[in-house]
Amino acid sequence: MRVFLIVLFALPVITVAGSVNVLSSFYSPDWFPNGLAWDGNYLWLLGGHYDTFYKISTDGSVISYFTPAEPGGKNGDGATFDGTNLWGMFLKSTSSPGEVYEYTTSGTYVSSFLCPGIWHFGMTWDGNNLWVSSRDAQMIYEMSTDGTVLSSFSVPHTNPGDMAWNGTHLFYTAKDDKLIVEVTTDGEIVDTYDVSGMSGNMKPTALTFDGTNFWVSDQESDIIFEVELSGVGLQQYTFGRIKTLFQ
Repeated sequence: MRVFLIVLFALPVITVAGSVNVLSSFYSPDWFPNGLAWDGNYLWLLGGHYDTFYKISTDGSVISYFTPAEPGGKNGDGATFDGTNLWGMFLKSTSSPGEVYEYTTSGTYVSSFLCPGIWHFGMTWDGNNLWVSSRDAQMIYEMSTDGTVLSSFSVPHTNPGDMAWNGTHLFYTAKDDKLIVEVTTDGEIVDTYDVSGMSGNMKPTALTFDGTNFWVSDQESDIIFEVELSGVGLQQYTFGRIKTLFQ
């Protein structure tokens, strides 16, 4: 009988930073603009000061808003739109698990679940499932709408924030490194985008994709930017990374 030993190894990632082109900007209607979503026509901001969802035109005009009634957490963080309803991440404290709540666009509560671990912050929708970032664990989780963890991978950046999906890859903000990071659904870094030059002390937090361009917030100045990202795409990846699957 022959025994074969398979050795898995990882090759280093050599990532050339992509370019960032600012197209427009406006001031956030709420302090701590932590979560952004796109519904096909309008932006939705989840503010962390008033814990309120704001429906915003692309020039920054507030169309409508609602503050979720209970059940609902405090400190609004990441946000996403699933084609019908809004999802928001709320965090009572950095030592508590993130609480994900689903609402209609008029503010009616639909469903909720608790995330695994503690200090979850960002989220996005890929057409089938939610993706949620954890600042405490430096992890990104793929989750069903009932809170079941489907897969996960670690990220090398501290404080991963809100997330976006462009139909191919995931993107997340890395506040401490002043980056938008593009990754595959297996966690391979595809590209990084340096946003440090966009404002005096840029702290990227909220993020969404409108089908053409990205929208990212600066938590320091409470400004929301529309940006065009240009990068190397799928030319960069690694072998050997193992994605944790949960059945």
